[in-house]
Amino acid sequence: MQHPLMFSVMTLLLSSTAALATELSDTLTLKGKGELVYSTTEAAHGGMRPWYDAGAGQLDLRRSKLSLGPQSLALEWAPLDHWSATVHGQYHHLSATGVDLTEAWLTWQPLPLSGYKTKLRAGWFYPALSLENTDPVWTSPYTSSFSLINSWFAEELRANALELSISRPGRAFDSTLSLQLVGALARGNDPLGTVISWRGFALHNVQTGLNERFAFAAYPSLKQPPLTMQPNWVEPFEELDSTSGYYVGLHALWRDSSELRLYHYDNKADPTVFRKGQYAWKTRFDHLALQQQLGESVRVVAQVLQGDTEMGWQTVVVDYQAWFVLLNYSTDDWQWTVRFDRAKQTDRDETVFDNNNGRSRAWTANVSYNLGDFWQLGAEFTELHSVQPNRAQWANWPVDHTEQVARLMLTWRIH
Repeated sequence: MQHPLMFSVMTLLLSSTAALATELSDTLTLKGKGELVYSTTEAAHGGMRPWYDAGAGQLDLRRSKLSLGPQSLALEWAPLDHWSATVHGQYHHLSATGVDLTEAWLTWQPLPLSGYKTKLRAGWFYPALSLENTDPVWTSPYTSSFSLINSWFAEELRANALELSISRPGRAFDSTLSLQLVGALARGNDPLGTVISWRGFALHNVQTGLNERFAFAAYPSLKQPPLTMQPNWVEPFEELDSTSGYYVGLHALWRDSSELRLYHYDNKADPTVFRKGQYAWKTRFDHLALQQQLGESVRVVAQVLQGDTEMGWQTVVVDYQAWFVLLNYSTDDWQWTVRFDRAKQTDRDETVFDNNNGRSRAWTANVSYNLGDFWQLGAEFTELHSVQPNRAQWANWPVDHTEQVARLMLTWRIH
């Protein structure tokens, strides 16, 4: 396992010389973030081991008390006016390859025309849904873990998209309101919806690489017809039915203190298609993100998600909802954050031996202190309570379960 060691050494060296490294040249910029974690909670045993350890647990509970968290780097190259290329990479402990790309795209942004700004992006990237994951390399400035919503996005959502956005900046029109319209054609995300249908929503900070396979528990229902072709893994960024999906969005910013993002996403997948060892999932959702600045030090962030997914000839049909509210208080050196999450899956198919109902709630508290421009010391506690009836497929696996984890984190950050 030389790759994780090499990557962690590289990131630590980069962070220690960050003042020189952030602008490598006139055209090349480096950003990054990573953490060293001490966990006070040992990994769970039996069926409540984490999903990546063949269990049905929904928290990232490490086997080792001291471990590396995700180590992430972003490189932006802007060799020409109006053109740039961006690549995001990450090492995390779940990856079979050690290091993988999480996003890669090209951007064309010409000069404004009559005050309006236009931007075209092409490649693999997250739609700009999240107001929580705003730190370098799609991480969160508030907590180590992501919300239930953004943890799922990190697992399964990445569009191979051609995206056009048109912005009306308020300053250019002597207005306190700025608006942006976004539209995209997207491919390569046909298995989206697989993970939450069986395991439910999880809470962590791991982003699936573009070439990674995401594993979950081998539910006994997957060994019975008509589910025998469904594996207990997903390669979420595959194009299976040769049909493009789309998403559309609206961003609104008022007085630089109130922000709203509203999106509709539809992968337009054919749920009866089976290729490359997995089904396409017809998945669509509506998503609302809100942010409100309350004075100089206090900020509220919230997101709401509602959608549905279908696989096979209505073999699996699941509605899902999730939301969170985050409260953050920041000073020059200290930061306090509290987040509360809820999520729910509703089974609407008639596959009686495969119960995909579920619900989860979680709360997270984080405090951090800046040790300097590039280092931060933090502590975080999370409790997640979940009810997943499909755990009853195993003897002695709890349907109703509460998981907890407390961590100390030493974080480096290049921005």
